[in-house]
Amino acid sequence: MADEIRIQSTLTIEKGNLNYSSRPTLFQADVSAAAPTGPSPGSLLAATAGTDVSLTQLTTPGVCRISNLDTDNFVEYGIWDSSTFHELGEILPGEFYVLRLSRNMTGLRLKANTAACECLVEAFEA
Repeated sequence: MADEIRIQSTLTIEKGNLNYSSRPTLFQADVSAAAPTGPSPGSLLAATAGTDVSLTQLTTPGVCRISNLDTDNFVEYGIWDSSTFHELGEILPGEFYVLRLSRNMTGLRLKANTAACECLVEAFEA
């Protein structure tokens, strides 16, 4: 059994004269942790005031998949620095994204737009 993560992603845009398809579409990353942990923390409710996502179960955060399971509202993700929410991106209803977290990250914050949203955060040890 290989100690690797496989990530496959394709960005294709077809609108008017624009016909774009990203390359490459697949890469593999090593899992260096001796005993990988994850997915963590799992399902949670993102509040409109913001919800902290604890990554303390992971010694070294690595690959993370964030899913917005809501059918109507979007969710922003970012970091909280004790008084300010720094938005990094948003996930529309039904969308999900894969990203690599900083190895120094201890937490993440999700903030629902109009009403609380059920989300799934699947973070793994690097």
